[in-house]
Amino acid sequence: MPPSSPPADTKPVPVAVTTAPIPKQPYRAPHPTTPRPVTTSIPILRADATGIAAVRAYEDAPSTSTTAIPTIDIAAYTRSVLDLTMRLAEVIFSSGAGAEDATAAMLALTRAYGLRGTEANITHTIITLTHEDQSTHESISRSRDVKYRNLNYAKLTATSELIAELIEEPTDVAEARKRLATIVSSKPQVTLLYRRVGWSLVGAGAAALFGGSPIVILAAFVAGFVIDFLTTALEKRRVPLFYQTVVGGAIGPIFAAVVPLVDPGASPSLVVVATIIMLLAGVTTFGAVHDTLSGFYLTGTARLIEALLITGGLVAGVAGSSLVLARFGLDLGISADVPVTLGVVAIQLVAAVVIVAGFALGTQVPWRAFWVVCLLGAVAEAIYLGASNAGFGLVWSSGAAAMGAGLLAAVGARIVRTPPLVIIVCALVPLVPGLALFRGLLEMADGDINGLLNLLTAGAVAVALAASAILAQLIVQYVWGPGRSLQRRFVGPLMALPVRLSRSNKPGARI
Repeated sequence: MPPSSPPADTKPVPVAVTTAPIPKQPYRAPHPTTPRPVTTSIPILRADATGIAAVRAYEDAPSTSTTAIPTIDIAAYTRSVLDLTMRLAEVIFSSGAGAEDATAAMLALTRAYGLRGTEANITHTIITLTHEDQSTHESISRSRDVKYRNLNYAKLTATSELIAELIEEPTDVAEARKRLATIVSSKPQVTLLYRRVGWSLVGAGAAALFGGSPIVILAAFVAGFVIDFLTTALEKRRVPLFYQTVVGGAIGPIFAAVVPLVDPGASPSLVVVATIIMLLAGVTTFGAVHDTLSGFYLTGTARLIEALLITGGLVAGVAGSSLVLARFGLDLGISADVPVTLGVVAIQLVAAVVIVAGFALGTQVPWRAFWVVCLLGAVAEAIYLGASNAGFGLVWSSGAAAMGAGLLAAVGARIVRTPPLVIIVCALVPLVPGLALFRGLLEMADGDINGLLNLLTAGAVAVALAASAILAQLIVQYVWGPGRSLQRRFVGPLMALPVRLSRSNKPGARI
């Protein structure tokens, strides 16, 4: 019989199938030596907010991350940022800023544009900037040679403001370069004639500071005008600085020889003293001490040697010119000892203001800061005279005046929106020990051992001025705001960058 078929309404019974659960495999990171995957994309060179954020994310990601490289040419972007950073640092360094300020600006700018692992270094005239990719360990280095430096505080202030804006909010590299080119190629704040008048006022104020008569003051003014005319002409023809100072030093005794012909009772030596102080006003003694105290020993030593070389040129020029005039019976012994009385103190305060105003005009200090530098110049001179009368001595009196001017300069810098360096240097010009330095070198050239004492005194005064002013800024910056997060290698404060101090994570607080 055939097998009976199941009823039509009967359903098949499903068979239960049991499967074991698949164990989860732990994630294994790539080997540390495995490079990041590279994606092919169109290079984007614009350093806008999107590009900067992408580069920061790429730099912050660990080397084992599988995140692809953003759509930007990292090497080209790095080169463009390094080039912009070095151009900005070159402008402020050649305009009078110290090595620490330029180095700190480069580090802050590269961090603001998203580059980590950047090293900056300055050695007198060489600026070096190196960036190392943290994943591939490949380095890109750039260097620039700063051959000529000239005090230009208008350019320094404008460039410092641009650096502060870029740190706060980085913009397109091409746009930033255009703004920098506008600053560099812009017309001077005042014409050459007014700058020359400013340097002449420095000489006239120096003559009045040591009690010169009106004829002596006028002779010092004219001599300063002629000296600046000749040194500027020599500078345009790329004559070495030493020979420029030799020519400038030879002009003072010539005008001093004319003074007795007009006023037999006048002191012709004060004309020589005034021209010496005018020529030494722009010497980078303050910058040399600042760099040395900040840890840039090679740069500071080189600047100090440059200052000594300039002073040696003055010695050669004045001594040679005086030797020629001595053949005609004219003795130009240098003596600037003036007894301090109440009337002379008032004249000295006015003379200090004239010196500061002339120096500010010659170095193109922004107009908004003129009244501050003149006021602090008078304050520094008053503190110096008061300390001297109290018997504190030359070195301690200079240090006290620099400390007082440095503390007030921090307040004035915020009021007029100018770097503290501009205000401090201008205010301390009447206290620069140019006369003592010149006396020391002149006496050493004649074989007098007292010249060594004058050299040591001049060096002590220069160190006291710079160290006290730097200490004042250091105190103010640590009281008004926390110390800089990048302050590991350096010991000095920022003096040429109007950047706020903070521990915030914002780009503008990175310095």
